[in-house]
Amino acid sequence: MAGSKIRDDKQEYQYSQPFITPSGHEFSFYDTPDNQRLIVKHASGSHIEFKADGSVFIKAVKDVHTHSSVVSSQSDSERGADHTTQRIDTDYALEVGGRLKIKCSELDFEIGSTGRIIAGTDLIVSANNMINKATESISIEGIKSVYLDTKELRERVVSRQTEAGTAEDGEPGGVNILRVHGNALIRNDDPNGGITIASRGYLNLVCGQERVDITGRWVDAPSQEAVGTYTSKVFQPEANELSVSQPGGDYYFESESSAKYIFARNAPDPKYAPFGHDVEVRQGDSSYTVNRGNLVQDVALNRTRRVRGTERVEIDGIQTVEATKIFLN
Repeated sequence: MAGSKIRDDKQEYQYSQPFITPSGHEFSFYDTPDNQRLIVKHASGSHIEFKADGSVFIKAVKDVHTHSSVVSSQSDSERGADHTTQRIDTDYALEVGGRLKIKCSELDFEIGSTGRIIAGTDLIVSANNMINKATESISIEGIKSVYLDTKELRERVVSRQTEAGTAEDGEPGGVNILRVHGNALIRNDDPNGGITIASRGYLNLVCGQERVDITGRWVDAPSQEAVGTYTSKVFQPEANELSVSQPGGDYYFESESSAKYIFARNAPDPKYAPFGHDVEVRQGDSSYTVNRGNLVQDVALNRTRRVRGTERVEIDGIQTVEATKIFLN
């Protein structure tokens, strides 16, 4: 029958005091020594059972609805507002075969040690504003990929390290691509700091428009220093313990093998650049030394050389001059 007693092989039923209504509701006491129980059972099979050790078992054949009194939300000037509390002093497991939904005005989680959220497929968290704080570290690990989509990204970092191409499956490799539509700026405001781009392999620098290189002087708007498609200017920097510059701002180039320069591949516009190659030394001497080998100059048309002072030529070997005509004045 619907109101039959719940089986318990350790019960001695001479100690039982059941009360069953005609419709099947049950209210029973079991006073078996060391196995006392109290059962309140509905005719549907739903029941509440109190065990000898104080444990309470609640079973609902269908849904369970808990509604705290609306009075608990009312303010009392003498006692203050009431609230409902559920306390478990041991482990607590909540198993839901279907969907678990929690709806509230505010939600607080306070975890004494380690907290875990494990989702079998997707985990979606959405909010108007989201703040993640950690007193030590925050780790984001994506086995396949991590995707970040936002209109604005701001970072404040004291020390930053980025590693791309970490060894996977025992073999190093990878790629790091940064794409920018607009302007990109890498800026170091520390006058004693630096920026280094180092590559054990190849290094390519490609500029599709004009390029300006300023060395030795801080310039807020370097594009205003441009006087050509490629502009390179070297100034005298402020001296410090790291400086190796000569006074005045110098430029040094060294090639272990050959060096080749090709100028004016196309005919220059004489309105802006009358010379295909123009070198001007405004102050100081000019020196050209060939320590080993020959010096060859091949001029297609005319050559003009003007010396405003004294010219001295020293030749340890033989000088040969071949010309159709020679004019000496």
